[in-house]
Amino acid sequence: MNRILTKILLVLVAVLLIVSAVAYVKNNNTNSQGGTKKQNTSNLSEAPDKTGGLDKAEDVDPEPEGDSVSSNPELSPEDEEDGEINDNAENTGESSKTDVREPLDRPIVLAFAGDVNLADNAKTIARYDRENKGILGGISQELVDEMNNADIFMLNNEFAFSTRGTRIEEKSYTFRAHPKRVEILKEMGTDIVSLANNHALDYGVDALLDTFTTLEEAGIDYVGAGRNMERAKAPIYYTIGDTTIAFVAASRVIYAMDWYATDDRPGMIGTYDPELFVTSIKEAKENSDFVVAYVHWGVERIHEPVKYQKELAKIYIDAGADAVIGCHPHVMQGIEFYKGKPIAYSLGNYWFNASKGESGLLKIYLNPDGTADIQLLPVMNDNAYTYLIRGEKEKEAYYKFMTDISFDVEFDKDGFVTQKN
Repeated sequence: MNRILTKILLVLVAVLLIVSAVAYVKNNNTNSQGGTKKQNTSNLSEAPDKTGGLDKAEDVDPEPEGDSVSSNPELSPEDEEDGEINDNAENTGESSKTDVREPLDRPIVLAFAGDVNLADNAKTIARYDRENKGILGGISQELVDEMNNADIFMLNNEFAFSTRGTRIEEKSYTFRAHPKRVEILKEMGTDIVSLANNHALDYGVDALLDTFTTLEEAGIDYVGAGRNMERAKAPIYYTIGDTTIAFVAASRVIYAMDWYATDDRPGMIGTYDPELFVTSIKEAKENSDFVVAYVHWGVERIHEPVKYQKELAKIYIDAGADAVIGCHPHVMQGIEFYKGKPIAYSLGNYWFNASKGESGLLKIYLNPDGTADIQLLPVMNDNAYTYLIRGEKEKEAYYKFMTDISFDVEFDKDGFVTQKN
């Protein structure tokens, strides 16, 4: 009997050894295959000492009648201290479009629009609800396709997503959207937005915090603002093929000093003094192949960039930016190249109010050979509807207008823009 039990035990031990060996081999084979990992969207570093202060009254611009931004009282310039801080993982997140690092056999397409307003009191939302066609009630099918087909599409989020907060009574125009309206950004194919502007804090810190949460839950990245300065200045990264693209944003039109983020206060990053924003650009350049600097600046309703825009654009490019994209004037401003890098001073209103005027969808093609092509699609706003200009005469007139307000560039019939020889 003992011999039988011994034999049974020996057989069981042998079976266990065989099963363990098979599992070990299988596990090693699985680990050796590897997998795709998302890139962390924030690479945090120590913040410098100063945020910079508000400038002269010309920088908080008078507002026209209608749904446009407000003229606001200026405060005396004062610098604010920003200490070193550790950001929380929930503030960094991960990029929404990533891929394995293998070269692509096609260009990477980046698309950019200017100011967008989805506030409850905006004419855009009134039309969206009235038409009952989804985003096609406010933006033409051709543009919706362009936005959704881009590898990365970015715009300026000129409002807060919230039902909380109290509006600033002194501001003529304040913009707040119900969080459910974030679905409109998703219909537009939006991947990332800038929150560095003069309306993100119209309803205070609570509304700004709700904006962060709303965008995060929708899977839409944001730059230029955060729960603290370290997050506000942090670049967002996307890896597509073997190319990493970084995005940073800042505003030179800020309503009040307490809109600046600090080590323990939510807010945004300013660029009255470019030093802090330059550190963001340099950090982005160290960790990516292509850097986009998206900036809120300029004077409203003026097609000519002011002197400081041209000066700051060169500072950003010298620091490592590969493209500078501007907004805030609510009209188109020209395009210029500096050291071969494009500067679009203002992309105007993209879907903002009921005014009629030129807009544009800027596309940057990052080619497999390392070169880049720039294309401006001709866009028009009319009665809270944004559409792609199709007629040949209208397109010709649009590109003539853009040539006239730009600087030593030329457009071909398809909107590709190059520097004149």
